Formats: sequence, structure tokens, C-alpha cells
Amino acid sequence: MKILHITESFGGGVTSAINSYILNSQQHEHYLLASVRKGDTTGEETQGLFKDIELVPRRLSSLARVKPYIDRVQPDVIHLHSTYAGALIRALPFIPTQKIVYTPHGFAFLRGDHPLMLKAYRAIESLLAKRTAVIAGCGLDEQLIAGELIEPGHTLGLVNVCDELPEVPPVRSLTHKPVVGMVGRISRQKGHDYFRALAQSCADVAHFKWIGGGDAQAMADMVDAGIEVTGWRPRGEVIAHMKGLDLYFHTAAWDGFPISVLEAAKLDLPIALRRIGPFVAEGLSTVQDLAEAKRQVLAFASGDPNVRADLSRNSRSIQALHSGEHLQSSLESLYARFNPPHSARQLAAG
Repeated sequence: MKILHITESFGGGVTSAINSYILNSQQHEHYLLASVRKGDTTGEETQGLFKDIELVPRRLSSLARVKPYIDRVQPDVIHLHSTYAGALIRALPFIPTQKIVYTPHGFAFLRGDHPLMLKAYRAIESLLAKRTAVIAGCGLDEQLIAGELIEPGHTLGLVNVCDELPEVPPVRSLTHKPVVGMVGRISRQKGHDYFRALAQSCADVAHFKWIGGGDAQAMADMVDAGIEVTGWRPRGEVIAHMKGLDLYFHTAAWDGFPISVLEAAKLDLPIALRRIGPFVAEGLSTVQDLAEAKRQVLAFASGDPNVRADLSRNSRSIQALHSGEHLQSSLESLYARFNPPHSARQLAAG
């Protein structure tokens, strides 16, 4: 079966997720049509097991490249990744609805925007769901949300997994304090203001490190707050910096199930989590607000055995659920729905 992956946000966690889907469904031929977000490259953009890759500039005029590429590949499945690609590609009338799989990697209407904007995003998603055969969410939370937009039988959950990590020595910060870190783009989605406020409130007991980059002014503000900022680094260097952490704290305001959290779990790091849907849906220990986050960091830094046990339990629970075996089974179930001549019956049955 030929599967064409399309995304306008190739880079960072989306790259890792797509590559993991391909690694765990190698019985199919995979193709990629994508644009790379400037500044989000990790060195993995050409490392996936694709039959063919076409990278295009990140602008609307690149939509003209979609039909020629589809005509050339003749895919059985068109798997869309990210909300913008999901919206733009499903709006193109020449793409058959019965071939479309959509994985949001974080629905746009979960963002921290103005309420009217969020209603508009949700209305668009509801409308475009009619142009979707299957919404394959990143984990249980996205699958449950997808079931509010489309018949639940046309949804499926794909657990994100972490592939083998590169063997690299740890990069440790020059501090005697416990090091608390976060990986991602310095952005509202990833909760950089939350992380900065937490760092300032716990500066006496912990050193904070942000592994990633973003807008130059946002990076400067983080540094001014006493946070060590690495800027964008290749994946090997990211893992090296993560190995030098004492605590991984994921502060995103909204997310799919982030690859960086899976990497932290694979490294057996204690993991603290801001309370958002993907983590609550899996029954993980989370913090409700900044005050609770501060208490947790202070307790961790002081060696509180109960807090340390909770955060280590997060790591073990994530590793148990987010396995390659679970992902392989889910992907096989997903793509089997498009096997002719049974695809119409399978989609109808869910």
C-alpha cells in the first residue's frame, strides 16, 4: 500500500512522530510532501524510511505542488499531519475524502487564543471532518476529542513512541543545583511563560534549562530570567542535554502526546507534567497550576521521597503504554481500513 504523508510543519516533534509511524509500518511504501518550519530543523528531516521525499517552501503557493505529486505517487492513503495541513489539504476538492487520514498533533481549538478564535477553529474542524475518512489522534485524548467531530467509529488513537536514542555522553550544566529542563519551541503552546515564571520562583533551589529555540526576543527574555537556553540543536545534542537533567518538566499549555516526554521516559528521568488533556487521559500525575508546580519542584529539590516516587512513576507508566508493539498494532488497524476491496465496509464498521 502507498501512503503519502503531508505536513506543513515538518520539524521538531512532528518529524519524530511521522518517522516513528513509518518505522513501525514498514510493510507499506511511505512518501512525504512537506514544508519545513524555519528554525525548527532537528537533523531528522531526511532520515525517515521514505520511498520518496519532496520538500517545498512554506508558503501558500506551494499548494500548487500537491496535485502533481499526488498524480505521480498515486497513493492509497493520504495521511495529513498538523492542523494547518489538515485544513489546507482537506479544503482541496480534488483529494478524495475516502483516502484521507488526519492526525492533528494537537487540535488548534485547544490553544490559548481568544474564545471567538477557538470557536472558529472548532467550527472549521467540525466542517472539515466531513472531508475525512479517519481522524487518527495522538493517543487517547485526541481520539476522544475527535469523536466529538466525527462518528467515533471513524476515529483511532495512535500512541506516540520513542525510537532508539543516540548513544551520546550527557551534557551537564555548570551548577550544583538540581537541573529542571523542558524541550521544545519557545512558544505559547509549549508554555514558555509558565516555565519562566516557575524558574524565577524556584531559582534559589534549582537551575532551569530550556532545550530548544524560537523567536530571538523570547529567547532573550528566557535568558534574562536566569534560564539556560540551548537554541535549536540536532537530536543527538538534544538527547545529550536531556541526559544532563535531574527532572524533566513539560509545561505545554496544549499538545498532542509530545515526543520529548517519551524521550525523557526512555531516559528514565523523573517527569513532572502540567495538567493538560493527554496526560490526564492516561492517569498520569500532573500539577494544576503554578503554585502546585512550585511546591513540586521545591519538594523534588529537597529530596521528598513521595514526590520523587510520583515523578518516577510517571516515567514508568509512559514507557509501558507508549510501546512500539502498541503503535504497530494501531497502525496496522488504521491502514487496513483502506485495503481494497474491503475498505468501504471496514470504514463503515469503524
